[in-house]
Amino acid sequence: MKKNNLLYLLLIPVVIIIITLYSCSKLEDNLVNAPKAGIHPEGWTNPVNENFHGKYFYSNKWDFKFCTQCHGADYNGGNTDKSCNDPACHGSSTPEDCRLCHGDRSTTIFPPVGLNGSTSVTYIGVGTHNTHLNKDSTLRNSARVRCVSCHPSITGFYDPKHIGTNPDNIADVVFDSLSKTSTDGITPNPVWNRNNPQSCSETYCHGNFKNGNYRLNPASMINPSWTDPNSVYCGTCHGNPGTGNPLPGGTHLQGFTIYNCYFCHGSVISNTGNIINKSKHINGIVNMNQ
Repeated sequence: MKKNNLLYLLLIPVVIIIITLYSCSKLEDNLVNAPKAGIHPEGWTNPVNENFHGKYFYSNKWDFKFCTQCHGADYNGGNTDKSCNDPACHGSSTPEDCRLCHGDRSTTIFPPVGLNGSTSVTYIGVGTHNTHLNKDSTLRNSARVRCVSCHPSITGFYDPKHIGTNPDNIADVVFDSLSKTSTDGITPNPVWNRNNPQSCSETYCHGNFKNGNYRLNPASMINPSWTDPNSVYCGTCHGNPGTGNPLPGGTHLQGFTIYNCYFCHGSVISNTGNIINKSKHINGIVNMNQ
């Protein structure tokens, strides 16, 4: 009997060890493999790869907070010692820099280039941004406008008015005070039409001002095409919209031509009919000779 008891006592530790080892093996089956040294999938930095990070962020509403967990709030490396601001990646800019999504990545924060990489003016994401925004006045016919002239003013990348929680990848158009400039007590009500033809209408900028074509004869007004810079002539806004001939109308003295505009607006236009000071053209002010 004593021998049997001794045998049982010897078997108990053996059974406990077997159960423990079995339990550990079951737990081990559920362990997640330790991450590899590189957390990003292959092709993460290759624009033509299906794993390119741009595609990931496109499908995840452009939320870069995922990056800051490792690379730091300034994307300068964090605990990885690998900066996202490396010249080989995003230049000297952070991933939140305006120029990386819409602009040329060096000087401008507006298209071209568009979000899809296009530089064609016929693409709505590019259009005539250059004609409106470029600081080079030779590329414009008017005073330089600002992004907020047509888009909501934002305070940062994650401002709800920027991308929002449910982005449709379509830029919101919200006109500011320039497009609503009142020149004779009437305030324009500008409208953006995204469908063909992509154009804005009823704006101060294009004819809705005193003696402008929209104010004189709305039915004759030819709205400018956003994707065709050649759709706008002087006469489109003031003059003959059909021919583009800028004959003065309304309360102007009749019989004058574009070569006579300088009589009253000599700080804006020359006696040859050329705009000599574009900062005074479509600037919200009627610039008269002193």
